[in-house]
Amino acid sequence: MWGPLSPPMRCPSCGNENRAGSLFCQQCGTRLQATEAQGAKARCGRCGGENRPDMRFCVHCGNNLQAQAPAQVPAPQTAPDPQPASVRPQPQQAVAPAPTPVSSQPAVGRDTAVAPAGPVCWRCRGVGDVGSEFCKFCGARYSEGSADPTPSAPAERASHPTAVATVTKSADAASASHQIVSIRKDGTDGAAYPLSAEQTDFGRSDGDVVLEDDPYLSPRHFRVLRRGGDWFLRDLRSVNGVYVRLRGTHVLEQGAMILIGQQVLRFELLDEDELPLGPARSDGCLVFGTPEVPAFARLVQYTTEGVGRDVHYLYRDETVLGRETGDIVFTDDPFLSRRHAVLRFDRTQKRATLEDQGSSNGTCARLRGEHALRVGDHFRVGRHLFRFDPVGAS
Repeated sequence: MWGPLSPPMRCPSCGNENRAGSLFCQQCGTRLQATEAQGAKARCGRCGGENRPDMRFCVHCGNNLQAQAPAQVPAPQTAPDPQPASVRPQPQQAVAPAPTPVSSQPAVGRDTAVAPAGPVCWRCRGVGDVGSEFCKFCGARYSEGSADPTPSAPAERASHPTAVATVTKSADAASASHQIVSIRKDGTDGAAYPLSAEQTDFGRSDGDVVLEDDPYLSPRHFRVLRRGGDWFLRDLRSVNGVYVRLRGTHVLEQGAMILIGQQVLRFELLDEDELPLGPARSDGCLVFGTPEVPAFARLVQYTTEGVGRDVHYLYRDETVLGRETGDIVFTDDPFLSRRHAVLRFDRTQKRATLEDQGSSNGTCARLRGEHALRVGDHFRVGRHLFRFDPVGAS
């Protein structure tokens, strides 16, 4: 964490002086991390891996870098200056210490967080300095998005690098009541990330927890924050989103993204001009064909190419999705259960819902806005599967 006496960081492109701890220049958007802290590494006390000095957790094993004791470097031993035998050292005169000037400004304690009321970034929700044009955390230009002019609460800003505060490392780790646990491919628990601050950001290159090995993560992907004693999960406008595992019945809105197994599906209600046209006539005769079944929506399968491939129209009030049994099956997906999930539609209320059918890997929906976390909640981000737990539960 950056201390209150850290020197400013000068931008190599425009020469602007930025607050210590800034990742991007607030005048031109140039990345500062690589120029100011190049070569400086923080070594993990558990696995010995090297990390950036601003990281809170080791990217190799998940160890809390702030909780480990700093390495003690012994002071170099210097030999005393030899005194000539014929010269007697002169006694030093005592010099009275200069009086300490008394400032008229109130003192800022080391436990006091000073958070200026600056602009809030529309991309990562970080609080910048007054008068800045670019976000110092993600480099976004404030004018390109609809930024919230109201800064976040001081409690949420306390964990940001802009907050002038000194937190004891041991107290920082001990204060964590909950954690985010990474789940390995074999289902066992991996690294655990204690949530010791009011908010913790995860990303591929920026944030409190950096997961550099996942190419599907955005630079600053999602945030876990505490508000009023509760914990919330928020997507930071990432490219691939955050998928939360469903508990019970989930209401599907227009454009909702669904994840079952390896299948990414988009739910789309049909527009009025796509509804059935009714029986067709030609030369005064009804056209002969397959009986018409009115559809109400469709599921579009999205691939890694970024485009839709297969389209499945929904006709029934209850549509079952699975690997072997159901109305829509994906026989080549080993992560799907035989009967995985069911999609229901109430035609009178025009309301669609999705419910998991006790599958092994669950059914997930892409997060919109914030999600109130409950103990045991699972959510998928890129290649990573996480679980929200109390500290010491795993």
